[in-house]
Amino acid sequence: MLPVINVILFTSLKSKTRIIYSNEVLIPKDSATLSVDSIAVCYQIRTLDKSRLGKEIGVIQDITLIHAIHEALRFQLQL
Repeated sequence: MLPVINVILFTSLKSKTRIIYSNEVLIPKDSATLSVDSIAVCYQIRTLDKSRLGKEIGVIQDITLIHAIHEALRFQLQL
């Protein structure tokens, strides 16, 4: 196993009228054990050393959201 992991950054949803683009996914707080509604910004992909990871702050278990993130990544990476 590599000592690194790829992560997709999230940002909080500040406005209910904000446009969600094809390379973003709206993540409702209750669908991912988050404290606020968020957006997965699939154009913000980072590679981090696993030793730098802190406490887990949320888990996405909704398969529909997982598929939506996969589609947004495919769009962003032109796969």
